[in-house]
Amino acid sequence: MRWLRPFSLATAAGLYLIVLMGALVTKTGSEDGCGNTWPFCNGEIFPTYATVETVIEYSHRIVSALVGLMVVILAVWAWRRFRKDGIVRFLAVSGVFFIVFQGLLGAAAVVWGQSDAVMALHFGFSLLSFASVALLAVYISQAGRTEDLRLRTVPVSRRLSCAIWGLAVYTYLVVYTGAYVRHTGAMMGCGNSWPLCGEHFLPDFFTQAGIQLLHRYASGLCLIFTAWLLWAIIRLYREHPGRYRDLYKAGWAALWLLILQALSGAAVVFTNVQLILALLHATFVCAYFTALCYLCMRVGLPWKEEGQPERIGDPAASFR
Repeated sequence: MRWLRPFSLATAAGLYLIVLMGALVTKTGSEDGCGNTWPFCNGEIFPTYATVETVIEYSHRIVSALVGLMVVILAVWAWRRFRKDGIVRFLAVSGVFFIVFQGLLGAAAVVWGQSDAVMALHFGFSLLSFASVALLAVYISQAGRTEDLRLRTVPVSRRLSCAIWGLAVYTYLVVYTGAYVRHTGAMMGCGNSWPLCGEHFLPDFFTQAGIQLLHRYASGLCLIFTAWLLWAIIRLYREHPGRYRDLYKAGWAALWLLILQALSGAAVVFTNVQLILALLHATFVCAYFTALCYLCMRVGLPWKEEGQPERIGDPAASFR
């Protein structure tokens, strides 16, 4: 545990860097910086001629390969350390699977080309890989504070558990619409109008204004659902503050991260897509989705019997 915890945190940070670099590649139009060759750049290990787009694209590939190796090492290491823990095994396998799959999807796009809809999935799989490794790092950190090296699920009603899982799934779909906005170049589809879209009220799915407006409506519903979820968690927390403290903190974190994500999106519109603000937008999305996945991990699967903890530990140990 002495070296596993910092290595897991470093790997999660590396995956976050990949997400940002991927967004940077899209924002700067560097997808073709290395031509249609992969994994090398224009068929060369060390490109003899490099433009800014080449540097951005090739550095993204190199960092992705190095971090991918770190993910594999972390998965094997964590699996051996927590041999009988199903959550660790699931997160380890998920991290490796999604980092490999998104890499292959990116390679296919370079060599054969892909539609904007398919390329939007590239960001989605990167997000799933980041969330898996980030949760694994949190889990390892929490386990280091307990004697049993395992954590228990927090007993909640099946209705609340389904709501948390449902919001996580819905959020992933909303993230996909955001990635589709980016890949279709629809960031300024509504001009400098926000939160409405000028004279447009209903998305038409074909124009840039419709694509942008669809994402805004979906994000607005996500904010409403998140606020309702936090209200439900607060009710539980007031009755049993010790048991639900980490759910309470994670719920508040999710709401504030989503608000910041919305504000950063508005700032992108008002400033005509400034690069730093766009990267902040992606940052808040990653953190928000990971917070929701953490809630899913703590309440367990919806079909599990209520009130029967599967693991031993202190549910209030996190988010301190």
